[in-house]
Amino acid sequence: MSRKVVIVVARSIVRFLLIFKPGLDDCMILGALMFTIAYQATIYVIKLHGGMGMPIATLSSNEMTTFLKGTFAIEIFYYTIIFSIKSSIIFMYQRFAIWATFKRLCTATNVLLVAFYIVCIATTLGQCTPLEKAWDVTRMLPGKCINTTAFFYSTSGFNILTDVWILLLPIPTLRSLKISRHSRYVLYGIFGIGSFATAMSCVRLYSIHIYTLAEDPFKDGVLVNLWSMVEVNIAIVCASIPALKPLIAPKKLLNERRQRRGYSSHITEPLSHRPSKISGFSSISRSHITTTGSPNRVSSPRSFRAEEETSGISLPLQAL
Repeated sequence: MSRKVVIVVARSIVRFLLIFKPGLDDCMILGALMFTIAYQATIYVIKLHGGMGMPIATLSSNEMTTFLKGTFAIEIFYYTIIFSIKSSIIFMYQRFAIWATFKRLCTATNVLLVAFYIVCIATTLGQCTPLEKAWDVTRMLPGKCINTTAFFYSTSGFNILTDVWILLLPIPTLRSLKISRHSRYVLYGIFGIGSFATAMSCVRLYSIHIYTLAEDPFKDGVLVNLWSMVEVNIAIVCASIPALKPLIAPKKLLNERRQRRGYSSHITEPLSHRPSKISGFSSISRSHITTTGSPNRVSSPRSFRAEEETSGISLPLQAL
């Protein structure tokens, strides 16, 4: 718990105070942290007042009702946390998205995540009709409920698939970066840390399988909640580590800032103050003329940008 908070706070310091470029990815990961704290508080309540981990024969009806209500709240928190973490990663990808195809894939992925989140929340809220039947331990309340076992299996499977997709999504862009092989492998490692969260999702799916076979859900519900907490905590850490790169290389960040300021001051210098070898172009704005190699070669801003795009990509620290 404390490590996760420290890492998210460090990430916020980097984005808000060091590079001054906070974004939606930072807001989403902060939201995930808040809901994770609420998740853990709910587990504490149902452990204390709901008899989590205790045999059903030793529990009162009030304790069992508290346990089931807490489990209902946990479902809402879990889906919200997972959605926030994955959306944060996609928004981070969009920081360094150069190619139009990659941008469209990121947007499509976020739309898919939003749609899946809405389905999960709507299904959870409507799992029983009336909803009170979800925590009716007497089973006397008329109504019906969905097959929650099938629902948990399907959502866990979809989460694993999207985990793998999000891991693979930036690879083509990372391969196109104009950096050394060592730096490229370092970036692969940084972004590949998310595979640990995917592994925890697989373990959680197995714990759901064990839970569905258990005879006492009150006693055996600890395992599912344990692995769910491990999964979301590792996912938050993995999603935040790439944003901590400026803390690892502060000198490089300072150099990039200086170079950026020097370049901006150079390009904003009035052309009338610079020596020019171009003559006879009085009808063309000087700010739209770029010379390369010789005075007779003139290129427009459009062609200049095209040359820039085809010359390779470098990933600055501010993009992470």
